[in-house]
Amino acid sequence: MGPSTAIAVVERDVEGADILPVDLEHADPEHPHNWPVTKKVRTIIILGLMNIWATVASSILSPGQSEIMQEFNIEKEVAILMTTLFLVGYIFGFLTLGPLSEKFGRKWPLIIGVSISSLFELMPALGTNLTTILLGRFFAGLSGISPVAVMGGVVSDCFAAEQRGNAMAIAVALMFSGPTFGPVFGGFIVASSLHWRWTMWVMIICGLGLALLAVVLFPETYPPIILQARAQSQRKQSNPHSLPEKEEEKQDSSSNPSSLAQVARLYLIRPFWLISTQPILFLLTLYQSLLYGILYLFYQSYPYTFGTLRGWHTGLNTLPLLGIIVGVFLGAIGMILYNHLYFRYHCHDPDTGKFSPEARLPPMTLGGCLIPAGIFWYAWTASPEIYWASPVCANLLIGSGMYLLFIQGFSYIVDCYTGMANSALGVNGAMRSIFGASFPLFAAQMFQGLGVAEATSVLGAVCVALVPVPVCFWWWGARIRAWSEGRV
Repeated sequence: MGPSTAIAVVERDVEGADILPVDLEHADPEHPHNWPVTKKVRTIIILGLMNIWATVASSILSPGQSEIMQEFNIEKEVAILMTTLFLVGYIFGFLTLGPLSEKFGRKWPLIIGVSISSLFELMPALGTNLTTILLGRFFAGLSGISPVAVMGGVVSDCFAAEQRGNAMAIAVALMFSGPTFGPVFGGFIVASSLHWRWTMWVMIICGLGLALLAVVLFPETYPPIILQARAQSQRKQSNPHSLPEKEEEKQDSSSNPSSLAQVARLYLIRPFWLISTQPILFLLTLYQSLLYGILYLFYQSYPYTFGTLRGWHTGLNTLPLLGIIVGVFLGAIGMILYNHLYFRYHCHDPDTGKFSPEARLPPMTLGGCLIPAGIFWYAWTASPEIYWASPVCANLLIGSGMYLLFIQGFSYIVDCYTGMANSALGVNGAMRSIFGASFPLFAAQMFQGLGVAEATSVLGAVCVALVPVPVCFWWWGARIRAWSEGRV
């Protein structure tokens, strides 16, 4: 069904012509690797802002759960569906928008996804019944995941392996801050004179504004699409009487009825083929998914810990989440230093001289240790009798650990599956979204039934059990990759 190996894959367009972006990379200034630094920075900044928008949208409604429960006379678990259905939409969006960007390019799937998502947010902004609101959140999540879905591919397009770490560090720091910023922004909107629906209006205005900005300033980054566009331009210049592009495509599709099936096989089925045949992708995805679910479950403890137990008002009870954001940016600074001081000098195998993706893993191991340390610290200092600054400081370890673990995990996947980074990250994101959507559903029963200290300690114990996973990749990753690449 698929190519013989995950790395040495022959990419073809629907007409069956081989695409060789390597020629463009070495010879042409139009290749994204050869762009000026200012153009690369502009591209990453716009992508980062869109990632913040997409991830803020997932959690911005959570502070309004009490108001939504009163307005529609529903239980808390139903109100939580406002968040979880958005993440369920992520699942299907990851599996379509990411892989399809490897066929149609990065720019327009990104812009169209953000625009459609912003329009679907009109349903919860204006809806008068629960069904309309929930459907709007689902479809907004499905299309709104486009910035996250194409992130790995854009970074891989623009930066060589040795330079990719800094770009990923910045992009993932912005993306990872979004789910944490969401409750903070939403909390202040709900606590103000504005209605909870204004959380959606803010996302609509920002989303459409970013989409317009991207139309003007965001370039296409996918080398095969750049080559394809240049070939079409040269064809028109050499033969001005040729058929218009749309008529050519129409004739090609009618003469090649299998093209649609080929696109589906290469770009939609490939994510499932990758995760079922590549042990590294499967194990790393499962590891990150468990931690992602724990993160979203952990977020649900803040309104209870700081609101119900400590008596902080709406808006203030989500401010301790800023500790996680500070931890994320401390982790980003640490990653940039690691890339400059260690990684660039030790990223190649001393025996073969080949680039070694396993050089990404030491910070990932450190992150895996910081997470349970921070969670246990938070668990046993969350009591109202203990000064609030202590659990907030614990968030620094949690934020740094989560960031290091996810940034290096994403970079490791991109390094292992560079030509199919969006497909690999797409299936990774889909499984993470399943866990992120399901774990918060039992948060209220867990924290109220066991208590914050005991329930959070359970989460910490699970994280401790997962610490050896990146260590195993460090020792056996290269062997596993060689085995999986050699299989037919």
